[in-house]
Amino acid sequence: MENPRYNKLLRPVREYILMTVGLLIYSFGWIACIKPMEVAAGGGTGLSMIISHTASEMWGSDLGVGAVFLILNVMLLIVSGFTVGWNFGFKTLYCIVVASGFMAWMEPYLLTHYPPAGDVIGLDDKLLTIILGALLAGAGMAICFSAGGATGGTDIIAKIFHKYWGVPYGKVIIYTDILIIGSTLLLGYTLSDVIYGYIVTVVVGTTVDLLMSGSQQSNQIFIITADYDRMAEAMLHEANRGVTLIDAKGGYSAHETRIVMVVCYKRDAGHILRIARDVDPKAFVTIASVSGTYGEGFRNLTQLH
Repeated sequence: MENPRYNKLLRPVREYILMTVGLLIYSFGWIACIKPMEVAAGGGTGLSMIISHTASEMWGSDLGVGAVFLILNVMLLIVSGFTVGWNFGFKTLYCIVVASGFMAWMEPYLLTHYPPAGDVIGLDDKLLTIILGALLAGAGMAICFSAGGATGGTDIIAKIFHKYWGVPYGKVIIYTDILIIGSTLLLGYTLSDVIYGYIVTVVVGTTVDLLMSGSQQSNQIFIITADYDRMAEAMLHEANRGVTLIDAKGGYSAHETRIVMVVCYKRDAGHILRIARDVDPKAFVTIASVSGTYGEGFRNLTQLH
């Protein structure tokens, strides 16, 4: 028989171990594969690499990627705290600090072992090397997300835009990455570096999508619980997701209740399930893939052609 108290203590330990492993893989993909190829890249880590490279080339400053990653995310978290709220959680802080630590540890070690061509992995092919790095980074992010972690960066910017202007998260992240990578042309990067950067962005995003919940875009979650009011409140305030309460009646018990329905991006499904578990461990939950989601917080119906 399982011990609930033991499982409750073991669960966070397992989650933090998973996040740490994911962040290690994520950092290795960026520092060992993508950075040596000196390509432009999006996201918070890509922007950190661009700032680090530019500082070194223009001002001779030895500013490591890990340090820039930490400073950049701390600044974004402060802005987010004053605009969206201080509800990003300890796991986000943990992931940012650990990822920056891994990068700061790996970068000087690998730099001393870089071959003249910068090919740490030894694939002798720039495209294959950055694809491998993007696959590792995406896999690491997926592991981290599955344990409830987050790597910060453009996700924080997306939250701000979503709150004040209602722009969907995915759209903000895509446009931000396009802007970050494209702007590197003004900093001395070549067109081929920019194209490689877009390849990295696509591969990372696709890898996360496939590992998190297949190729579907969203998940529809039904939660049946006697404490549906508290469950709905938790989804609204802890998960920051809209909730629909559906009147229902048990076929056997004839007991009237309400089903809590939540539609979310697949990357958020694990977080939703953990919240549901914390509110009511005995809740009955179903989760289904949704091929298209339109409306508030997602793609607008007006975008259909």
